[in-house]
Amino acid sequence: MFRSRIAGLLASLVMMMAAVVPARAAEEARPPQPYVLLIGISEYADKDIKPRPHAEDDVKALYDLFTNKDYLGVDKDHIRLLLGKPDPNRPSQPATRANILKAIHWLATEPGINDLTILAFIGQGAAYGERSDRIGYLAVDSTVKDRAKNAVAAVDIGHELDKLKSQRFVAFIDVNFKGYTIGNEPAPEPSLGQTPYKEFLGSDGSEEGAPAPGRVVFLATNGLSTSHDLKDHGLFAQVLLDGLKGAADKEGYEPDGVVTVEELTTYVNKELPEQARRLITAKTDKIQEHFVLGGRSHHFPLTSNPAVASKVQERLDKLAQLARENKLDSQIAEEGQQLLSRMPRLEAQRSLRREYQKLVEGQLSVEKFLESRARILESMKLRRSDALAYARKVMQAIQMVRDNYVKEVNAGEMVSWGVRDLYRRLDEKLPPDIQERLGKVKQMKDADLAVLLADVRERLGSREDLAGGKDVDLTLQRMLSHLDPYTTYIDKETLDRFKTEYTGGFTGIGIQIRKDAATDMLQVVTPIKGSPAYKAGLQAGDLISKITREVDSNGKKLDPVEVLPTKGLPLSDAVKKILGKEGTKVKLTIEREGVKDPIEFEITRGRVEVETVMGVKRKANDDWDFLLDPDNKIGYIRLTQFSRNTARDVAEAMRELQKIGLKGLVLDLRFNPGGLLQSATRISDMFIDDGLIVTIKPRVGRPDIYLGEREGSHLEFPMVCLVNGGSASGSEIVAAALQDHKRAIIVGERTYGKGSVQNIQPFEGGEMKMTIASFWRPSGKNLNKSSTSGKEDEDWGVIPDRGFEVKLSPKERADLEEYLRNAEIIRRKDLPSPETKGEFKDRQLEVALDYLRSQIKTASRIPAKKAG
Repeated sequence: MFRSRIAGLLASLVMMMAAVVPARAAEEARPPQPYVLLIGISEYADKDIKPRPHAEDDVKALYDLFTNKDYLGVDKDHIRLLLGKPDPNRPSQPATRANILKAIHWLATEPGINDLTILAFIGQGAAYGERSDRIGYLAVDSTVKDRAKNAVAAVDIGHELDKLKSQRFVAFIDVNFKGYTIGNEPAPEPSLGQTPYKEFLGSDGSEEGAPAPGRVVFLATNGLSTSHDLKDHGLFAQVLLDGLKGAADKEGYEPDGVVTVEELTTYVNKELPEQARRLITAKTDKIQEHFVLGGRSHHFPLTSNPAVASKVQERLDKLAQLARENKLDSQIAEEGQQLLSRMPRLEAQRSLRREYQKLVEGQLSVEKFLESRARILESMKLRRSDALAYARKVMQAIQMVRDNYVKEVNAGEMVSWGVRDLYRRLDEKLPPDIQERLGKVKQMKDADLAVLLADVRERLGSREDLAGGKDVDLTLQRMLSHLDPYTTYIDKETLDRFKTEYTGGFTGIGIQIRKDAATDMLQVVTPIKGSPAYKAGLQAGDLISKITREVDSNGKKLDPVEVLPTKGLPLSDAVKKILGKEGTKVKLTIEREGVKDPIEFEITRGRVEVETVMGVKRKANDDWDFLLDPDNKIGYIRLTQFSRNTARDVAEAMRELQKIGLKGLVLDLRFNPGGLLQSATRISDMFIDDGLIVTIKPRVGRPDIYLGEREGSHLEFPMVCLVNGGSASGSEIVAAALQDHKRAIIVGERTYGKGSVQNIQPFEGGEMKMTIASFWRPSGKNLNKSSTSGKEDEDWGVIPDRGFEVKLSPKERADLEEYLRNAEIIRRKDLPSPETKGEFKDRQLEVALDYLRSQIKTASRIPAKKAG
């Protein structure tokens, strides 16, 4: 009964999912069915590969769950179990490389578009290649020595899964890519690439390479550490098992007997950290950090919850009886079947579900039920005027793109993108008549496109997930994402956070916070220099146990007073509670190391200016010391982004350095993603003679040319600019100008390759960030990686000068980023500095220093010219 119910539910959900091309019609017609591949290896023949004690127990338990008719009831012809050792109780195959590849090929080619497809791999992985930039999953017959040949390469898995049609794909991955040794040496640090686990996520074919539709990946860790083990299972597997058996069935006002991807995501995100926290045995231990890629945006079912399935089935049987007795027509009965089978996401639909429950349980007569249903359906209708207002706003946005975007666009194509992706995002089926009209949009006039948009919006009705302008937000976000990776719509809710990035300031109290793994409370990473929190005396390491608000973030009095313990409070929610309007107050209760009783701070929110210009280390007064080498008088300035005040602060740092007779300078742009164009050009002008800095070329109109001026430029000392793959946009403008003018040596690694300029325009309470032009360095070259195939031998980005390329391993890069981040912390003066594991060596900075010292030494040997 349970297996037939889940199959029936899957079939009914097909009617609610996004439509696909007509060629798939026959495929959609057959009932959906699940396909499952489970791979677990506990012990390897090669003893240099570390064992995973519970790996095989974990996948066996998943096998038992998925084949059980109470949960999923997958047919044994549609499940594969691959193990390190044979199992006498379950049909299995050896988890050899050949068998794994064969099984993945089966999983990739057999399922249809609506078939639930599950892949689990629990075991070890490996890095191989000269720079550890290739990874593989170790089979039972893999060896460390020949892992490049006998591991299951991630690229091979990706190649197979590119064939997958299913848009209901879930992967459960618990693998450590450092799970082996090479003799007495630890495994090399692997690189997971810019898109980790792309082999499972796939690509939607767009330029930005977004994941393929309907793919979700649950990760036990990031793949660079070992996950925890419990008595009988791994922690990750145990949480999955509990959730899939029904513990995750919590969405809505009652369990509905179905565990969905979204519910499992919510459950894992809550339960796994809580259980991992209990396993921490020492203060230095790190909590296991898991990841779910894509889980929040998918709602398809995974398993049935037998604890309530019988009650759900009883309701469905009673509903069917009413239909057989002709007390309900077939359309209403079908509607009730969908609502009673699965908890709807919308409140109005949940209200309607309750009415169906009352009907089948005899609490409502058919007549009363029909009256209630009519009222609810009426409340779900959207006024035509509101639908037309939505259409006008979307068309206004499209016109802005037409006028300003770097390339010509077709309005109809943009409407098609917006409508199709809106329906996908809402998990709604695209109506056939709308689908037909979308096929003709490229030839439609603006007035016809507006009518189409209004019809679409009216059809979707009045609903909370589209209320308050969210319909426009979602449409524009989905629509603009098709243009390029940098063009988007920023809704009002996230606008303040985005403004912080490019203005360098915000209104709040001025602290960086994170969740403390041991206590689950908020921990102050550092106060921001000069902020209200800094002036009030908050210190790095303080634990915020309680947030008390007598007024809300806008200054409105709260009655009763809001008291929020931070244990269990999501970090994003805590940030919203602490941020607020300038002049308003918030109270924080602090637990501080070395202080017996909690301390209460009442802080008045104010304007906080984020530091973007960093030096070598903090002085006693917490200002930056910009002198790196006192003997040779070499300065060091690091820019984290180009905000409104960055150029001002660089100028101040230069004044300070010139007072001590600066002889050489390191400008560090590593990990700097860019920011304001004017800030980047002003900083470039500080260090070059007069001449071209950058040329901005829009689609229409004349190019904008930014020139430097000799007056005020610092030209009297040698200079090095440090860059890496995290240096983008404004960083590349500066680095390219310095390189082309031969003002500085470029040291490090090739930059990101972003040769485009974005403009920000207000729109409907939010802002449209749009690519309006490309930028070209003084040499006349464009930096865009996306305009090439992205190969190493092609010309994109800023490439270090010959002999000055210093490539870091992934571990070195991560250590560098952590080192630089830790340097920003304003530490307590009454505590010793935290212990470091060995001395950190910044190889790129060392090369920069060696060059500058040699230049300074050479210059000192050249005799000065005598006057006259």
